[in-house]
Amino acid sequence: MNMNKNGITKQIAVTAGFLALTFAPGMSRAQGSSQPPAQDQSQAAAPAQHEGTMHGAIEGLNLTDDQKAGMKRIHESTKAQLDAVNKDESLTADQKEAKIHQLRHGARLQMVKLLTPEQRQQMRANVRAQRASGREKQQQPPQAQPQG
Repeated sequence: MNMNKNGITKQIAVTAGFLALTFAPGMSRAQGSSQPPAQDQSQAAAPAQHEGTMHGAIEGLNLTDDQKAGMKRIHESTKAQLDAVNKDESLTADQKEAKIHQLRHGARLQMVKLLTPEQRQQMRANVRAQRASGREKQQQPPQAQPQG
């Protein structure tokens, strides 16, 4: 019984990790509008790296219209909360980071609850495949740039 709980917890954690990536583009847009562009280029690069990740992980899940609507509601609500945190000048950078982490974690848990066990299993398989593909890309030597 205890091993079964650990397995479920692990499955939820993997799915939650994946769902965290879904909020990266919205966050960087909100931050980019209120911060000077020269501050941190790594934040601007993050959305481009993860663009399309959500679509790959949910591919083949056959979400129902109700599930899609629920995911959209969660995403929109969380985005509004994230925007409010980013605009709150009374918070330090560390406090904002902690609050953002908390909001994303809560959203991931809500989204995971919308999925059936079969959908969660398929999503885990999709995430594993994406990670393997990403590792392969990292291991490939950089392509030589033509000089001229």
